[in-house]
Amino acid sequence: MLSPRSSRSARSINVVALVALLLASTLAAGPPPPKTFPPAVLGVQVISAGRAAGVLRALYPRARITVDRSANALVVVAPPDDVAAMRVVLQGIDVRNPTKPTTDAVQLHNASAPATAARLRALFPSARIAVAPNATLLIEASPADLAQIKTLLATVDSRLATPAPAAGPIEAVRVTKAAPRDVARAVAHQFRTVRASVAGQSVVLGGPPDDVAKAKALVASIDQPQAGVRYTQIYRLRFVDARSAGDLIARSFHDAQVTVDAALNALSVLATSAEHQRIADALAQLDSANTVAGGVAVQQPGNAESLAGGAAGIEVVALKAAAPGLNGAPSSSATDIATTVTQALQGTPPDLRITVPPNGTQLVLTGSPYSIRLAKSLIDQLDVEQKLVVLDTEILEVDETAARNLGLSFTAPVITSTFGEVPPSSPDGGTPPPFIRLQQFSRTPISFGLNLNLLIQNGKGRVLADPRITTISGRTATIRAGDNIAILTTTGGGTGTVATTQLQTFQTGVTLDITPVVNADGFITVALHPTVNSLAGISNGIPQIATRDTQTTVAMREDQTLVIGGLIQDTTTRTESKIPLLGDLPLLGRAFRNEELNRQRNELIITVTPHVVTPGAPNVSPGPPLPAIPTARPLPTLPPGTTLPPRATPAAARTSAPASPAP
Repeated sequence: MLSPRSSRSARSINVVALVALLLASTLAAGPPPPKTFPPAVLGVQVISAGRAAGVLRALYPRARITVDRSANALVVVAPPDDVAAMRVVLQGIDVRNPTKPTTDAVQLHNASAPATAARLRALFPSARIAVAPNATLLIEASPADLAQIKTLLATVDSRLATPAPAAGPIEAVRVTKAAPRDVARAVAHQFRTVRASVAGQSVVLGGPPDDVAKAKALVASIDQPQAGVRYTQIYRLRFVDARSAGDLIARSFHDAQVTVDAALNALSVLATSAEHQRIADALAQLDSANTVAGGVAVQQPGNAESLAGGAAGIEVVALKAAAPGLNGAPSSSATDIATTVTQALQGTPPDLRITVPPNGTQLVLTGSPYSIRLAKSLIDQLDVEQKLVVLDTEILEVDETAARNLGLSFTAPVITSTFGEVPPSSPDGGTPPPFIRLQQFSRTPISFGLNLNLLIQNGKGRVLADPRITTISGRTATIRAGDNIAILTTTGGGTGTVATTQLQTFQTGVTLDITPVVNADGFITVALHPTVNSLAGISNGIPQIATRDTQTTVAMREDQTLVIGGLIQDTTTRTESKIPLLGDLPLLGRAFRNEELNRQRNELIITVTPHVVTPGAPNVSPGPPLPAIPTARPLPTLPPGTTLPPRATPAAARTSAPASPAP
């Protein structure tokens, strides 16, 4: 029992002795030598090096820090980790004081320097702002205030955006009663933004649209004759004889001097302003289509003046070059002219309204007499009759077909023979004996079937179409030659739906769209769009249409021919049938296979020759004799005893403006 304890005690004594030996050796060796670190230089930019050294010594007491005041730098001997940490600390403390004022100079380009400085002093009382020469501001303020001041100066000292000058309208107003120079001087004095100049008997006005409109109203109010002054006015009549109307005016106004021009069917009347107003109102009621024959007066093509005295400012203008619309639609030519007139005038006459009636070639003008007269003058220039163009076209479709079928084709089956068993028969005609052993068999003769194909076919087909069509210059003419393929298609039929069957049509053949435009010097611009549709096949009951088309525009002279070619469709089909193995033998294999080759080539050639038809050109070919020249019929006269009609309503008086006075 005592021996184990004694062994554990001996081991403990040995461990203690070993530890004591190690401590003794360590004490005898002495402390380890200190580590040496390379020196590092830390630069300081804003604060002093002494201040930075004091901060770093307080944070890192074991580091050796030396101050170099001449270079404003620190020489540090410390571990690398401490040096890196010192650099981070220096970046944070080596900065300017954010509250210390900063001085800067800002030059102004557009704003006033004294006024701007006064406004800035009121906004930033802590800042010092002085005005220097050359519109420069000297500013001393904190960095935050200085940044705000510069932002305000950039906004205040900016050039105002100048709008692009708009070209104002220029109009000429004819002055008939007052002196043009006096009218122009009055307009220039009243409207500073309107430029007024004199051109003959007219005053030319230019400037903003609103001011020009006001100036025109001022000219109309100034251009009035003086009270009691007599002047000459010209009145042209269309539906009443001028002699009878002149007699009526002479009998009604004894002081007026009336002169009749029978050639022009016009009156020249010398009277006062009040008498002219009464005469113009009376003639507007007498000289109208309703007064003579009834009905509505229609403006004739190329006539710029009103035909009817119209009491509501509405006139109908018949176009001589407009084509009627299709299916009750308005005429495209009339619509184009109405749109062009509206855009060209740009609201200069604000009361003008243009209406295009359905399936008609007229324009309905609504507005004041000045607006209607301005619109009609522009319509007369646009309503130009277009020339007719005759198009001689030739469509040539050339088909080339080649087929070859050479070789041996075998029937199915190639070798045939039938085997059969002959049942035994009873010698006495009774029941045949049962089959006990092999009976007799029969076989038909062996048959061998094949076809020898030696077929070569060549075919050429030429389809020539020679249509001639006439169209107006600028209008599209369409020529179509082909077929329509109709099929029945069914849609729906699923759960909750009803099957619907409808007939769909597919067009095949040639379609040619031609648009000729007659230009000056005999040139014709022709735009062509040929399209060729052909049946390529049927997939799932739906025809597959192959399309070939091209589009081109050329300029050519009259009677020249344009040729379009190269619309080619080439199809090649090759079929080969053979007996396995035997058909692959060299040389002899051709006897056991059959080759079929089909090739189809289609080419379309189109030629177009335009001819211009000049209206009124002499007809070279003999024809019927010319009709006799019609005899002019005299205009109707006023019945005897006709009195001057009563004064019309104000609306009628406004719409029936008299013609321009004689110069």
